[in-house]
Order: sequence, then structure tokens, then C-alpha cells
Amino acid sequence: SGKLRTSVSMRTGISQLTNGNLHMMNGAELYDYFASTGNASTIPFPRWKPALRNDNFDWWKLATRTGVSQDYNLTLQGGSETMNSLFSLGYYDEKGAVKGFDYKRYNFRLKTSYKPLSWLTIRPMISGAMQTSEDRQYSISAMYSMLPWDSPYDAEGKLVPHQYSGWVNSNSTNYLRDLQWNHYDGSYYEFMGNLDFDVRIAPWLTFSSVNNYKYVHSTGHGYEDPRSNGGESVQGRITEYHGQVARRYSNQKLLTNNSWGLHNLNGLLAYEFNDYWGKSTSANGTGFVPGFEVLDITAKPEKAKGGIAEWAVQSVFANARYSYDNRYLLEGSIRRDGASNLGSRAKYGTLFSISGGWSIHRESWFGIKAFDQLKLRASYGSAGNRPSALYPQYDLYSIASSYNAQPGMLISQIGNNDLTWERTYTAGIGLDASLWSNRLHFTLDLYSKKTDNILYNVPVTSLTGVTHIYRNIGKMANKGIEVAIGGDIIRSKDLTWSLDLNVGHNANKLTDIFRQYDPSGQYIAKPVIIGDGSGIAGSASRILEIGSPIDTYYMPEWAGVNPDDGRPMWYKEGTNGERVTTSNYAEAKYYKLGSAAPKVFGGITTNLRWKEFDLSATFGYALGGQIYNYSRQELDSDLTYTDRNQMSLQKGWSRWQKKGDVATHPRALYNNKDNGNKASSRYLEDNSFFKLRTLSLGYNLSLPQLKVQNLRIYLNAENLFTLTKYSGVDPELPASDGSVMGTTGISVYPPVRRFVLGLNLSL
Repeated sequence: SGKLRTSVSMRTGISQLTNGNLHMMNGAELYDYFASTGNASTIPFPRWKPALRNDNFDWWKLATRTGVSQDYNLTLQGGSETMNSLFSLGYYDEKGAVKGFDYKRYNFRLKTSYKPLSWLTIRPMISGAMQTSEDRQYSISAMYSMLPWDSPYDAEGKLVPHQYSGWVNSNSTNYLRDLQWNHYDGSYYEFMGNLDFDVRIAPWLTFSSVNNYKYVHSTGHGYEDPRSNGGESVQGRITEYHGQVARRYSNQKLLTNNSWGLHNLNGLLAYEFNDYWGKSTSANGTGFVPGFEVLDITAKPEKAKGGIAEWAVQSVFANARYSYDNRYLLEGSIRRDGASNLGSRAKYGTLFSISGGWSIHRESWFGIKAFDQLKLRASYGSAGNRPSALYPQYDLYSIASSYNAQPGMLISQIGNNDLTWERTYTAGIGLDASLWSNRLHFTLDLYSKKTDNILYNVPVTSLTGVTHIYRNIGKMANKGIEVAIGGDIIRSKDLTWSLDLNVGHNANKLTDIFRQYDPSGQYIAKPVIIGDGSGIAGSASRILEIGSPIDTYYMPEWAGVNPDDGRPMWYKEGTNGERVTTSNYAEAKYYKLGSAAPKVFGGITTNLRWKEFDLSATFGYALGGQIYNYSRQELDSDLTYTDRNQMSLQKGWSRWQKKGDVATHPRALYNNKDNGNKASSRYLEDNSFFKLRTLSLGYNLSLPQLKVQNLRIYLNAENLFTLTKYSGVDPELPASDGSVMGTTGISVYPPVRRFVLGLNLSL
């Protein structure tokens, strides 16, 4: 009591981009590729001659660097029996592995637990953070797409202008020229405070209150120089942005805990409230002399806009848990949730859960002493999901439009006042076991999930004035199994080696879908064609159809290359319904072709300790899923695209050159019109992978003579390798919503390999 405890952590790291299996052609390879086409004589490049083989500018090397990060944290903690406090400071600095992006963060936190009375505990907390970023980031898409024959510098090392006549692709822009002037700087300030307290009403009854307020202020400053490609047409542009966010969270609980004999009963009754308010304002001005970066010097106010966004969620819920002799367990809960972004007729939803457990190893008749634990579990319950959009229940209009210089409105969203909670009902059964003082442990889970009122932003005809509408579209079923097994292979005083493996399988299908009006005058369940989530025009499609997985691809099926003429082929339906091939893309039939979801997924973790040294590794894997590699539509296009670099062929791939060739790739033609790069299963690839996510080596020691409780030095490595047949940069690319994307585009940020050296010190 009263002793001050100090801990310090220091980490410094380096990072490098990895490009996976994607390798772009160098100057010689690209020249040979163009020259091998059947119509090479028509290539109009002014510099089209063999000397191009020697021009080999590395756009990847230009845009990348060894990123450097620093992370420092100091924590002070101490107090007495009635009051304990913790204060921490942090600093983080990172220069990204793509040149031109620098980020800094400063943060602090102070929290206290104060017990002025035996029945009252008060826990105030304040924290704050400041983040700044400077963005002159080099172009990610240009790293892959720019021709190696074109250098951004002339013979004297000066930047060449846009649409430079000395470039092979003279229509392209030299983005590096803009970066010498243009930039975007951002700042972010966050303050958060808590006033939490517990009141012990009786030995078996406690009131607990959590009250949080968070305020964020963010700013942005954008500068486009009058000499730059983006700012030239308007004589320069300056943008200023200001945003504010306020969030409140409150949770009030009555907690009870009562024991008698071998019985224990605890429960809670609670109310929860969470709301959000955000306001943003931005202004653009154009026309100024280079060298100034404030709106006041602009000659013309280009645009001013702003908005306010709000949402709120509130809940009441109760939970009760009973156990007898820690042998039989029963738990149940019920809650009522309301959300502001659901229809007025369905804002509230009721959710529940019930579960039970049986600790078999505690039975008197269970005589297998090797078991430390053998527990059977079962549960059934529901969970809710609401839309990500703020106002999907309302008809929305854009009033930023004008006609004949008069203000006007355009419809931007058709609302759905019947929009309600998406509910998932899950039934599960599980088994937990451990043996020989946890030398071996095992977990098995089986589950069945049924989702009702699936929320989806459904495509509609643009004749309505909008392209999508939020709906509860149907029902979905998921069934799966997850198994985890592990233990200590070696366990001794100085040496321990443990290994853990987990594996899972999930299968889903759509079991119902909303009815649509049919020309026959009936409402029927019709399949819905949707995008793949990438937002890229011309990319793959997916289909929502009863009986099929919800992430099923829907596109023409690739039939290979015609060995007679090298033209691409797809499948179509013959006169008798049979599958026949065609080289006319417009005739190709759309098929259901695989799913983005893996058949099997999981991970492996191993830990090795010898005396004061420890070594740990984490692996991840997935088998059987598919990923649509959109970037190949541009970078593996059979020279449909002649204004960008092309990827090297993967091992086992080949290109048709002459009659009789059996090849994976069609003939290449300058300005190819065969449509071989149109969306089809040609670019649908197996995204199975096995990767080493993390590897860590550490050393621990204590120096009591120096009052050092613990000193740990460690080296961490992330993303060391990935084994996959996928031809892109990474088969595992998370989307913005946390799911796994079914499509990868040309501008996806490549995965980063990182090495971190760290030190933790406790005094």
C-alpha cells in the first residue's frame, strides 16, 4: 500500500511492403510481350523500337521505403487502501512504408478508484489524445500500372510535365509532379471522461453506474497548387474541413449475488443508453497565387457544405445465473433494444438467450482422475443487428442542386418505414475437456444459426431516381463446427513447449427472400443480382437465391482458350440446353460459381520457453474459398489495356502463340477487342492460404538489487510469409466493415511485413 509502481515500454519497428505473388513486367519483358502480338506492326508508340528493352524505371521502388515506427509509453500506479490511481502517457510516430504518409499520436490517461465509505466506490477517469497526419502519399495504383518505359524524371533529373511527349504513354500524368506541391494535413483531438461508481446497498445487492462522454474535434487542410494537374483548371484549390463528434454512453445496473449452501444465484437488471452527434463543415476556394495556403487569398468561393448526423440506441435487459455445487449451471437473459435508424413501426426488438452447463467431472460417480475438467454446454438465443446507414427509414432529398440558377432538390434515397431488426437465432452445444493438470485440453462447438429479416441495401432500377433501397430481404441458415485442441508437449522446470490448433467449418445458405412483383400479377421470390462489395464497375457479381450461399459468385464461366485461333471462350447454353463454348462474350451464360467463404479455416499457436527465453508463433490458414482478382482485368488483360504495365505470368500459366497451343491465356493483341478481360471465372481464384502471422522471441529477467521487478526484451515479426496459389498481393484482405472482401482491386494497400524491437521495464 502506498508504493509507486512504474512501468515503461519502448518499441521501435521497421516495415516493408510485400507484393505476394504479383510481379509486374520489367521493360524488357513488357517489350517482348508487345512485340509478340499478332498485330505488333500497328503499335503507334513514337518510341516503339527495341531500345525500349533497356528502359526500366521501377515505380514500385520509387513509391516505397522502409517504414519506421516508434512507440513509447510510461505508466505510474500507486495508492492506498482507500484510493488507487493510474497515470499513463504515450507517444507514437510512424513513417509509412508507402512514401509520403507520416503519422503522430500523443495520448494520456488518468484514472482513480476512491473508496470514501465502505459501501461507496467512485472511479473517475479522463483521457485525451492528439493525432496528426501529413499526407503526400505516393500512388499505390501507379506502383503497379505505370509503364516501366516512362520515367518521372528527365535526363537532368528534373520532373517531367503531365502528358509528357517523351513518354510512351503520353496521355498519362506524372503524379510525382503534383506531390511536390499538393498535400493534405489532418489533425484529430479526442477527450473522454468517465464518472463511474458502485453503491453496495446490501451484502448481496450492488448498484453500478458507468457514465461516459467523448468529444472529438478533427480538422483537415488540403492544398492543390495552380501548377498541378488537379488544380490547373481552377487556378488552384484550397480546402478546409472541420468536424465535431460527441458521444454519450450510460449503463446503470443492479447486481445481485447470493449464495446458500451449495447454491449460488446472481443476476442483474440494467438500462443502457448510447447516442452520437456529429457535425461537419467544409469549404473550398479556387484561384490564387502559389505560395499561400489560406482561404482568404482565394479569388472564388467554389463550394461550402456541411452536415449533421445523429443516432441513438437504448436497451433494458436482465440476466440471471444459477449454479449448484459448480456442477450444474443455468443462465438466462432477455433484453429490449431500440434504435433510431429503424422504421417507426419497428424500432424496438426483443432478444433473449438461455444456456446451461454440466461439469461432469464433479460428479461423485465420475472416477477418471486424469480429467481436470469435463464440461458439457448447451445454449439457445438471439442477437440483433441494425443498419449501418443513419436514416434508411426516411425519404431523403439532396438540396445542393440547382436549375437555371435556382435552388432545387433531387431525391437521393427512398426510405423504408417498415425496416426492422435483423435477428440471428443460434443453437449451440459444446464440450470442454482438460486432462493431466491441463497438459492436454480440448474444446468442441457445434452450432446452428438462423437469421431472419436480413438487412441489405438492395439494387433497384435507376428509373426511380435512386440505385438502392434498404430492405429486410429474407432468411439465412448457418451451420458449423469449431474444434480446438492443444497442450504441453514438453513440460519441465526449465523447458516448456505447447502447441494449440483450432479448425472451423461453416456452411450458409439463403432460405427465403423478399417477394417482387411479377408481370403475371403475382409476388414471387426472385433471385437478386448484387455487386461483389468492391464498388468497382465491371467487376464480378453475386447472386442472392434461395438454396445458395449468400456470397455466391454469379458470372460467365470461363471455358479456356480456343487452341485453333487463341481466342477466349466462355460457356453458353446450346439449342438443346447443353453447355457449348462461344467466343462471343455477349452470348455467355451467367452461372453460379463458387463462394468467397472458405470451407475450412483456423489457426495454430505454439509457445516454447527455455529458462528466461521464450519463443512464440501464430499461424493462420483457410482452405476452399474463392476470391475474384479484379486487378487482373487490368494487369492481365491480353493487352486490352495498353496504357498500363502487365503482370508476369504465374508458374504453370502460358499464352497462346500459334495454332494447336493448349494455353491458359488467350492471344495477345494490341488494343485487344476479344473481351477476354471481361468479368468471368477466368479471374476467380482459390484463396486458400497458410501464413505466419506473428513470430516473437523474448528474454525476461529480474534485477531486485536494482529494484527492477521485470525486464523484458523482445523481437516481434509480423507477416513473414504466406503460402498460396493466389496471384495477387494477399488472399486475405479485410474490407472496411471487417469482413473479408470477395474482390481485390488494383489500388488495394499491399500487406506490410513488420519487425519490432521492444523493451518492457517494471519498477
